[in-house]
Amino acid sequence: MLLKLNLQTKSAERIRGVSLSTFGIDERTFQEILYNSLDRLIPDDELLVFMQSRRWQEEPDLMAIDKEGRLFIFELKAWESRSENLLQVLRYGQLYGTYKYDDLERFYRKFENEDKSLKESHQALFGVDLSKEQFNRKQVFVVVTNGIDYKTREAIQYWRSQKIDVRPWIYRVYKGENADMLLEMSAFSSDDNPYEDIAEGYYILNTNIRNSQEDHDSMLADQKAAAYFTPWKYKIQHLSKGDVVFLYQSGVGIVAVGTASDKLQMCSYHGNPEHKNEEYFVKLTQFHLLSKPISAAEIKTKTSVNHRFMSTMFGLDSHNGKKLYDEAIKR
Repeated sequence: MLLKLNLQTKSAERIRGVSLSTFGIDERTFQEILYNSLDRLIPDDELLVFMQSRRWQEEPDLMAIDKEGRLFIFELKAWESRSENLLQVLRYGQLYGTYKYDDLERFYRKFENEDKSLKESHQALFGVDLSKEQFNRKQVFVVVTNGIDYKTREAIQYWRSQKIDVRPWIYRVYKGENADMLLEMSAFSSDDNPYEDIAEGYYILNTNIRNSQEDHDSMLADQKAAAYFTPWKYKIQHLSKGDVVFLYQSGVGIVAVGTASDKLQMCSYHGNPEHKNEEYFVKLTQFHLLSKPISAAEIKTKTSVNHRFMSTMFGLDSHNGKKLYDEAIKR
């Protein structure tokens, strides 16, 4: 996440990521940038890189071993919104998942010229003496993808639910004030929210009815977007003036919609002085209660995104946000 700080108001505004095409470069050029930066992107105290692909060879872009001997297979071809990323890395798992230590050793000898074997280098780095049989018992698949490419991130989430250890390696591209290209690479993460980067002025906020009927009633009666206690209350800080907020009731659907004002407010939780400033809220203008809620199934159908409605608040892209808003106003 890249934030633009306003030192006068002591506030932060999130900068939206963009696609590679914004800068007129293709994925192959970006891949070259990644290759030239691997020494700064791969944590050498966590992974022992023992193989980097040769051009035009049917092999992973990168392979590494961790302390436990797990084989990390990287796919660095950063095609945006293309399923080939994920399918390719899983194919490599099929090809290299059965490799024994001696097979990995051959790759290591081609990649590294020092006298130490792969086993000796592993022991020197991690301080553990693995047997040859402990190498490559399990595989971890890592796919590089743009943060705004929620389709690939959603697919990764699905395969993880099927007990396949696929991890996203998220990069984000931003346009600087002088039209410079700014690049952010996130650390590895086993848990990912595919939709965190696609917010474009439209948000779905859970009214928290499963935890508190009073929270739900307060949002509707006071026409506000609110969240309570740490860390959930800080979600409201993401809202900017003019953002459209859909209030979502668990088990029912979107029950109201409004437009965020420009002032973040804080107060005690339902007036209890023991919980000072545990409610963050923004008043909603142009507020509408829906006569017929938009159900979770309808939201997924209209947006073609398998949203997770248990989270406090998540963003929508402008195209789908407008579709939901038009539907909400009809009701």
